[in-house]
Amino acid sequence: MTPPATTLAPNVSAAAPTRALPDRVTQATILLLSALTIMSGATIAPALPAMQAYFAASPNAALLVKLSLTIVGLVIAISAPLSGVLADRYGRRPVLLWSLALYALGGASGLVATSLGGVLIGRVVLGLAVAGTMTAAGALVNDLFTGPARGRFLSQQAAFSSFGGALLFPLGGVLAAWSWRAPFGLYLLAALLLPLVWRLPRGVPALHGNDASDTTSPRWSAITVVYALALVYMIIFYLMPVEGPFLMRNLGASPGLTGVLLGTFALTSAVTSLLYARAAGRFDPRRVSGLGFGLVALGWALMSAAPGLGVVVAALILAGLGGGLVFPNLYTWLADLTPPAWRGRVTAGMSSAVFLGQFLSPVVLTAPAGLEAHTFVWGAGVAGIVGAGLLVFSRGRVSGAGRTS
Repeated sequence: MTPPATTLAPNVSAAAPTRALPDRVTQATILLLSALTIMSGATIAPALPAMQAYFAASPNAALLVKLSLTIVGLVIAISAPLSGVLADRYGRRPVLLWSLALYALGGASGLVATSLGGVLIGRVVLGLAVAGTMTAAGALVNDLFTGPARGRFLSQQAAFSSFGGALLFPLGGVLAAWSWRAPFGLYLLAALLLPLVWRLPRGVPALHGNDASDTTSPRWSAITVVYALALVYMIIFYLMPVEGPFLMRNLGASPGLTGVLLGTFALTSAVTSLLYARAAGRFDPRRVSGLGFGLVALGWALMSAAPGLGVVVAALILAGLGGGLVFPNLYTWLADLTPPAWRGRVTAGMSSAVFLGQFLSPVVLTAPAGLEAHTFVWGAGVAGIVGAGLLVFSRGRVSGAGRTS
């Protein structure tokens, strides 16, 4: 049974206490950290066909190569709760520092791995790192921002992450045209963030005002709905980096052009999120997310029937418009439901949902080689149903409970 609207919708009109914004360097550091999440997959996505050809003699190579992209999600889904506990107990900065070191080590291991098993082990280490960076950085955003400022920054964060994808997809494609191993070297860039992260606040700052005695429990029924929406969205979203390169290859795209096309999708999402940042917090997030799911459904329906790359571009732009609305709204919605003392753990749950969806995408939505377009038909159907449900549900009464800052 769907919980009533009064338990799901945040109070979009309630006033929230304000807090001085962090300095520009701190904000820039958090934005750079957000790019590491999409970098975990975007970097090697254009190299998947070449990697599959290289390991063609290995048993189950076709499936294992796709899992090398998505196993990161399974590891995050399992380990993110522990990252959340550590971030709440020891602070955000220590978790971020250790995670960055693991990110560079695990990500770049593909440069020297001699087997698919070795590639997968490196991806497991990368997953542990992403769980830490995503969870601790997300909790830090909720520590440092409140009210409308939080919504605006979350939209900017989503935009920056997508801009990272717009750059990394084409760059990965160019490197993949040279060697399937070359994109793995980009993960070493994470080490450059260590000095910036060192100057971040430790996190879990002293609570002010009424927060000091806050013993509010999370609204788990509403939070679970947000988690479920994030999981479903990622299953649908990840069709593009997992199945998209193979579909585009069937339509005649080279690895370099595939990277540019994937970048178009990410760039459209980035621009949409950035433009929406100005209006963040003014609309019911259920309604905006429903619109986003609907646009993704239209994009994937067009993708499934694309006779050539020109139609693919139009499909990616439509889906990118939708993606730029869904994620910032889900994170803003979640932040409004989370008491301060639970930020690390609730954010970790969101990380688990997001990356479990990433891992499940090629398992739940899969098709035989040469028929990748079928997966986009199924993705369009699911996105359309979810979007319609959110729009219908958003007609319900908005909660009278105030925001949690």
